[in-house]
Amino acid sequence: MHEGQDKIARLKRLDQLLRSPEGHTLNEILADEQMDLISKRLLQDNLKELQEKHGAEFAEGLCRGREKLWRYKDTSFSIMQQASLDMEIIRKSIESLGVFKGDPRYDMLRFYLIELENGMSDNGVKFMSFDDNSEAQGHEFIEDILNAIVHKYPLKMWYKPFTSAEEIKRNIHPYHLRQYNRRWYVFALSEGHDEIHNYPLDRIVKLEHLSKPYIETDVDFDEYFEEIVGVTNYKKSSVEKVVLMVSNKSIDYIRTKPLHWSQTELKDYTNDNGTIIQLKLKVNIELKMLLFSYSDAIEVLEPAWLRDFFARRIKNMRDIYKV
Repeated sequence: MHEGQDKIARLKRLDQLLRSPEGHTLNEILADEQMDLISKRLLQDNLKELQEKHGAEFAEGLCRGREKLWRYKDTSFSIMQQASLDMEIIRKSIESLGVFKGDPRYDMLRFYLIELENGMSDNGVKFMSFDDNSEAQGHEFIEDILNAIVHKYPLKMWYKPFTSAEEIKRNIHPYHLRQYNRRWYVFALSEGHDEIHNYPLDRIVKLEHLSKPYIETDVDFDEYFEEIVGVTNYKKSSVEKVVLMVSNKSIDYIRTKPLHWSQTELKDYTNDNGTIIQLKLKVNIELKMLLFSYSDAIEVLEPAWLRDFFARRIKNMRDIYKV
């Protein structure tokens, strides 16, 4: 299978190989056509996960020459035995969520459950996938953070910023978890600061429960994200009117996949050069990166400072590429 295969598919194939009575060496498992292109270290981590999280027991003392053979002690064992029980729970959950069909808040959850139930064939070929990185660091902190949010207690966080090689310690009061662009973020108040910040989970080194009062927030996170693209919402920034010229070749795509929920077309100003659209939001780094991703398909018209920003960046790029 191709590099980057979903972890679930890899564990499912590994489970099949470990039920083989003759056993397999690590190199044989890595060479299997249905296995992911992964390192031996990651394979060893997956075997350890089968043992610690799924109750697998491996046969001892099996070798071929000098190479250790891997198989289950009981070849009738399978991690899918528990999975089949879980599938029944998932199936009932999908039926229960059916009453919310059409509500975007619940549809994504339904789609995730459907993927777990029906999104993969017996040979590991996926019929359905989501743009998530199951191997990304930080996923192990999601449950701890969610518990802290639900039960309202602060956490001590060891954190390594992108801009520093040194770890920092902060006491945080977490309020919200959000995924954006294949990365998870926790939104929290850090003691000593007066506004909520977001911290990517893949920069967190360690978390500990703190036995001290929890500082609550009155922030409505539905409204919090309405004002922005992505995750960066600066407290002192204001909502601005952003006017863009979209080329004729790209307007249909942007109509079906709006840049922001506030997107509207200014039909009175549209001409042969393209379609004028307007957004009302806070300008942040995610919006700038999104607009850059469209290259010459989008021209920033207003505000003037944002147009100047793009002009400077484009000049810098011209200098780099010596155009």
